[in-house]
Amino acid sequence: MVNGAPSPGTISPPPYGPCGFDAAAPQLLSGLGPGGPVIYTSDLNGPGVKERLVRRLLASLPGQKPDGASGPGCLEVTALGQPRLTLGGQPGPAVSFSQAAGRIWAAMTSAGQVGVDVALPWEFAEGYPMARAFRPGELDWARPLSGDDTACAAALLWALKEAAVKALGVGFHLLDPLAVEVFHPTPWQGGVRVSVKAGGVLPAWARPQDGGWLALARDC
Repeated sequence: MVNGAPSPGTISPPPYGPCGFDAAAPQLLSGLGPGGPVIYTSDLNGPGVKERLVRRLLASLPGQKPDGASGPGCLEVTALGQPRLTLGGQPGPAVSFSQAAGRIWAAMTSAGQVGVDVALPWEFAEGYPMARAFRPGELDWARPLSGDDTACAAALLWALKEAAVKALGVGFHLLDPLAVEVFHPTPWQGGVRVSVKAGGVLPAWARPQDGGWLALARDC
């Protein structure tokens, strides 16, 4: 269970994850929008990793039928890249994936849609066109949460935006990064909770991970 709220101010990412955090153990995040919780986990990248992560999440998802983790399942991808899970020929829980630092992250929920993303500061090194992806006001609030480091702040914002458009099922195929606005940051459950405006408004949450940021968003 993810619990505990940080004090206001800096939530700079440590070199890896939170102290005592097991990246392979399913983690439960409750309260991110209505409905049941979001559950997430990760594993080293490699053959069959997504299917393995799906089985692990299904086995831990509250409300999932006991045979849900072992029943016949199939992962497909929509034309816009959103993964779709079917179990026994029926639509399964919503699932999302992200790859970073040699790991694949997966998130799942039985209510609505979910998006997960991990972003690292080196992706936003000097020369990155910040003005094409982030509003000045977004960077203004994200920097104090990132040790006043602009690249780290950009990683926080990008992870939140990417998670949101994944939850919507469109990615950045149909939405420009500047059209996705992150606002109203509040310390919450070991990270920061925000609202993401992308047409409608989605709840999202991020916390430090692997020197960058892990983010989850939900479209209910």
